[in-house]
This record gives sequence, structure tokens and C-alpha cells, in this order.
Amino acid sequence: MKSFCFLFSDSAKELKKVSTLTVTGMLTALAIVLRSMAINITADLRITFSFLPLMAIAMLYGPSVSILGTIASDLIGYFLDGYKARDYNFGLLAVKIIIAVIYGVILYRKATGKMLIVSAVIARVIAVVLGNLVLNSSVLYFSYTNRNFPFMSASEWQAFGIWMLPRITKNLLCLPVEIALICLLLPAINVAFETVFGRKKAANH
Repeated sequence: MKSFCFLFSDSAKELKKVSTLTVTGMLTALAIVLRSMAINITADLRITFSFLPLMAIAMLYGPSVSILGTIASDLIGYFLDGYKARDYNFGLLAVKIIIAVIYGVILYRKATGKMLIVSAVIARVIAVVLGNLVLNSSVLYFSYTNRNFPFMSASEWQAFGIWMLPRITKNLLCLPVEIALICLLLPAINVAFETVFGRKKAANH
């Protein structure tokens, strides 16, 4: 528990460095651009790769910085979006913050090479299953589809299952592509970071 708390405090200390603010700003801007290029399948379902720069922030600077980058990219991305069919949903933001914590806790101060790749894949799988399929889907369904969901109704659970089917299919089909991009890009970003700033991230205790 102590080492878990240290992850957040050490990550917060990263914010004192100009390089942290610069790199985080660039990666956050990239996340906003990728968000704007999302492929909308339905009102509740879209394909986007904006998670990649946010994972990079988590890898380089930890959960505290990752949370700030996620909030900034989501708020700025929303207000830059020319078409707003719905009001801003803070429940969805809370889910994204949880995902940012997952990325930061799993990726921060991980060794390079295979350990980094394994950690990144695990982080993304957890984010997809817990974040996208469980939490995000629940917020979307209860916010926009059925605000008064009767938990004891078998027919309503069947309707929820039908609504969930495209989401499950999309996430399962996208996951291999996402993992391939993670395995390709995150190690490259890590190497570039070490080359430019001349230091390696300390390993977890």
C-alpha cells in the first residue's frame, strides 16, 4: 500500500519539471487530435486511438500526471468538437480517470523491453474490459438509453445484452490492432524519451 501511494506522490513531483509539462502538453495535444479523428459507428460507439498518447504519459510520468492529461484532453476535446449532441458527462470522465490510474499504476517505472510490453498489454486489456465494457457501457446505458433500469427484469437485461453486443464486438475486433500499436509505439517512445532526456525511469521497488 505504501509503494502504491508513493507512485502517486512521485508522479506528482514530476510536474515540477519543465520537460514533464512540455512532453505531457505535446502528448495531450496529440490525444485531442486523435480524438477528433474518431470513427463514429453509433452515438454510443466509436473507434479512436487517443488512448495511445495517454498511455505514453502514464508510462513516462505516472498516474498523477496521467490523470491531468486525461482530464485536459477530454475537456478540451469536447469543447473543440463542433457537434455536441449531448451535454458533457462527468460519469464518463470519471471512467476515463479510472483508466488513467490503471495505466499509470501498471506502466510507471516499468523496465524497458519485454517487461514494458507485457505491462502495457495487461494495462490495455484491463482498460478495455473494466473501463470500456463494464464502466463506460454502464454509464452510457443508464445515462442515455434507460435511466430507470429495473434490475429484476429479465426482459430489460436481455435488451441491455442486445445493446452491448456491438460494443463487445467492436472492442474484441479492435483489441489486437490496439495491442500491435502499443507494442510498436510505446517502446519507441520510451527509447526516444531516454535518448532526449538522458535518463532512464527508475524501476519499481
